[in-house]
Amino acid sequence: MIESPLARALLFAPAKLYELAVRSRIVAYERGLLKTHRLNAPVISVGNLTVGGTGKTPCVAFIASTLRDAGHQVAILSRGYKRQTTGRIEVSDTKQILCSPAESGDEPFLLAQTCPGVRVLVDQDRYAAGHWLESRTKVSAFILDDAYQHLRLARDLNLLLVDATEPLARAAMVPFGRLREPLAQLRRADAIIVTRSNQNFDRSELIKTIRKHCNSDIPIFFAHHEMTRLRRLGSVESSSLAGLQAKKVAAVSGIAKPDRFNDDLQKAGSQIVLRRDFPDHHRYSSAEITEIINAAQTAKAEAIVVTEKDAANFPTELMHQFPLPVFAAQIEFRCSEASELKQMLLDVTARSHNS
Repeated sequence: MIESPLARALLFAPAKLYELAVRSRIVAYERGLLKTHRLNAPVISVGNLTVGGTGKTPCVAFIASTLRDAGHQVAILSRGYKRQTTGRIEVSDTKQILCSPAESGDEPFLLAQTCPGVRVLVDQDRYAAGHWLESRTKVSAFILDDAYQHLRLARDLNLLLVDATEPLARAAMVPFGRLREPLAQLRRADAIIVTRSNQNFDRSELIKTIRKHCNSDIPIFFAHHEMTRLRRLGSVESSSLAGLQAKKVAAVSGIAKPDRFNDDLQKAGSQIVLRRDFPDHHRYSSAEITEIINAAQTAKAEAIVVTEKDAANFPTELMHQFPLPVFAAQIEFRCSEASELKQMLLDVTARSHNS
């Protein structure tokens, strides 16, 4: 957020032009001036109104696993943010992962790892990607990752994630705030999922803000993300969080909100003796890994703990050289109204099984 009065004054006109462009694009789709396309299979979109993390990836994994376990042939469509490739990349089929994290982007690769049996595809044009996939194999449910603003593709269920700790009522559009589009666009959502609801927040104010812009009967679900297990890098085996009890660790993360990750480590009983925060989606160089290891050893850390997204961005050729064990903390999506959310997902996708 921009605090300097001079910077705010200089950016006022460009910011208003950006907001006008966003509003004009939305109106163009609403009035049919820009065409919306539809896939044959039901489409569920997961996204948010703000820049930065609201916990979309664990939510997408939850949805994909729920539908896969119900017998659906599930495909996740993502744009592959910050990948080192262009065009269309198949990240995984129903049997294996087909590319590297650099080729797909860290989050699609993590989804492919987390959701075996689910197809993951990255393409800037998600309608074209879905159409291409449907012409080659059976898909009974599509999930769009980070697609609230991807208006070109019609969806059967539009899920909007809202961070409980964000002061939504006072939110402003970028660059003066974190909103990608005006708050009024809450109205496009078919359901709201409030993430990080296990943190302290004004529940009544948040619900009031949501209801101001949405239909009074729109479902609101409350969810959080729970650190559940540890996976040692270079191995498929995982262990319980008990291994962090009273252990000195170096916490390394390249995510939008690293404070949450560090808080979770401390709640698990670890003692953070070194902390390294990098930009979101950061891809680590060999020199950075060497510096982290040296600093961790100097701080007498017994292990290095990273997020699973960071694990995808570590140079794999160095794994066998690490003098300290490196663990990826596994995060799972938890919803207070899980049964209701699952039923909504199954209701929306039921027509693919009945067709």
